[in-house]
Amino acid sequence: MLQYVTTRTGLLTSNVVESGAFIDVSDAGIPDIQFHVLPFMVGWVDRAPIPQHGIAIGPCFLRPKSRGSVKLRSSNPKDPALFDAGSFSDPDDLEVLVRGVGKAIEILEAPSLARIVKRLALPEPGVEKDPARLRDYVRQTAKTVFHPAGTAKMGPDSDRMAVVDTELRVRGTRGLRVCDASIMPRLISGNTNAPTMMIAERGARFIAGKESLNP
Repeated sequence: MLQYVTTRTGLLTSNVVESGAFIDVSDAGIPDIQFHVLPFMVGWVDRAPIPQHGIAIGPCFLRPKSRGSVKLRSSNPKDPALFDAGSFSDPDDLEVLVRGVGKAIEILEAPSLARIVKRLALPEPGVEKDPARLRDYVRQTAKTVFHPAGTAKMGPDSDRMAVVDTELRVRGTRGLRVCDASIMPRLISGNTNAPTMMIAERGARFIAGKESLNP
């Protein structure tokens, strides 16, 4: 804090995610990987940061085919739900993310970065040249990026899996709506912040009676 106040330099000048990119690693004609570029060696809940200076390029898979589930544990509302992310239940997801890691390494090895990057920290050098080891690395280190969506799907009356109708009303009850990212019928390709605000604003108009799809 003192460094920032006196010189306007240091870690507090960073917005953490300094840059990013959307890229198509599968020749799908649409981006399937989003890169988050951070000016430090990031750690997660179960892994401490690497105690050295560095940068991290994190590939995020945008449209996974795998599907998880959320189920009631019991009839007691205080019992936590049973949540299964279903990660990599579709093998195509692993292959896309492996290609994303490979593309991130390719970026780090480009001349403009290679002159300042001394070595790979993760995965360990050489892993990227062994497809089997690289797949194991991805399986062991992949995680979510805190943008869950789709647990209370919106849909028409004919969709038995839809939890809410087109005005966000929960089916089978009165006076209850869901107005957040959980009503998305499928995961979007970008960050969920802006569309969630749009959903909430639309839901507020429904609740206030200022708008209706079924006048």
